[in-house]
Amino acid sequence: SPDKPVASDKESASYLYSFLGAASCSGSSCHGNSTPRTKLRIPQNEFYIWSQKDRHAKAYEVLTSPDSKRIAQHLRIEKPEASKRCLVCHAVDVDQWQQGSLYDVTEGVTCEACHGAAEKWLGPHIRRDWDAKKRAEFGMYNTKDLATRADKCLNCHLGVGSDIVDHELIGAGHPRLKFEIDNYSHAMPAHWQPPKDKADRDWLGTKAWSVGQAVALHNQMQLLASSRKSRAALWPDFIHFDCYACHHDVVDHLGNLTDEEKKMQRWRAKDYRGTPGHLVWNAASYAVFRHVVNQASAEQAKTLDQLVKSFHEGLAGKRPAADSFDSTLTRLSDLTGQLVPKIAQHGFTGQNVLSLMENISGDGRGIGNLGFQSAEQAVFALASLYDAYSDAVGTMPGAKGINEAIDLLYKDIKDGQTFDQAQFETDMSKLHGYFSSSATLPPPS
Repeated sequence: SPDKPVASDKESASYLYSFLGAASCSGSSCHGNSTPRTKLRIPQNEFYIWSQKDRHAKAYEVLTSPDSKRIAQHLRIEKPEASKRCLVCHAVDVDQWQQGSLYDVTEGVTCEACHGAAEKWLGPHIRRDWDAKKRAEFGMYNTKDLATRADKCLNCHLGVGSDIVDHELIGAGHPRLKFEIDNYSHAMPAHWQPPKDKADRDWLGTKAWSVGQAVALHNQMQLLASSRKSRAALWPDFIHFDCYACHHDVVDHLGNLTDEEKKMQRWRAKDYRGTPGHLVWNAASYAVFRHVVNQASAEQAKTLDQLVKSFHEGLAGKRPAADSFDSTLTRLSDLTGQLVPKIAQHGFTGQNVLSLMENISGDGRGIGNLGFQSAEQAVFALASLYDAYSDAVGTMPGAKGINEAIDLLYKDIKDGQTFDQAQFETDMSKLHGYFSSSATLPPPS
């Protein structure tokens, strides 16, 4: 095994310490109770929830399935459960010197994958004098900060550096990555407690959604910029394009078609903003997020729109000078980085969240034209925002119709291959009608 590195080798202190394994958190007096307790500030059943209900605990096991083995066969990988290419996101895969006595790679994506190597903090983190300074010093990752939490999630749910689910992996059969931090956190299910005070709970989901979108767009820009500097043989990798701009039924004929067959011919509904037949950038991290940027900083939103337009034109057709394109990409990376703290500091209220829902649902045509993956993010966003609004403000007039409209939108995004843009736009318009009607009512007292 390699020599133990010095601190400068990695930004994170956790890289310097040993991983003790999930079993080190499983004691009944720690986090291993099967039922929640009430004596401490935590219910002490976090390990139980993770091990029994959280799909992260099954991440390694997935690699042993027949489907994974078939994918690995396509990639000339003998054993996916032993391949670093797979283990980087399906387990906590560390060098031997970092493996504590209870470390077990087969545990999957464990506590330490998100909270950092526990060698130095396992004992101290239960003491009364535990604070942010000690947390950073001992290598515990700050998951309470929404931006750093989102960044940690996106290390796997988007990728970082060369550790990405690239077009080769998807071509071999790996599922396409999609992610929205608020919806996915609820679905884990959460093994942490919400804030006790209502004022702290209100809009927490909206903050998580908006910051997660900001980090996702910034990380995508960083991936594009770093891979361009490395001058990979194929740049950018096809994962940065809208999958369904290419992966849809090709028109063989126009005559004697049923209405259902016509729905599958996407050119009938699509409003091409660029040139038909060109690759289309996957704008899922931008399509909906731009609405919250416009609310938080109209000037930066205008700059973002202009840069994205120039970037997409250069990526998919008009081919500006290389230095001009590189400058646009650099400016996008810088601007999206500035937007992360800007959005994290943005305050949400019943009025501006309702306005967000109204604006997003009213943009069905524009979002639909950007493709299925953008439509997918729009539905995730509206579900997240509506849940947060209901929790903070109360039941909205027309709640039954709103819930039914959101259910219809979820059906619209069930399958990218059968995505019906016209139906998506119709259902978005229906939802927009409810939000527009609510926006005309006096604000709740």
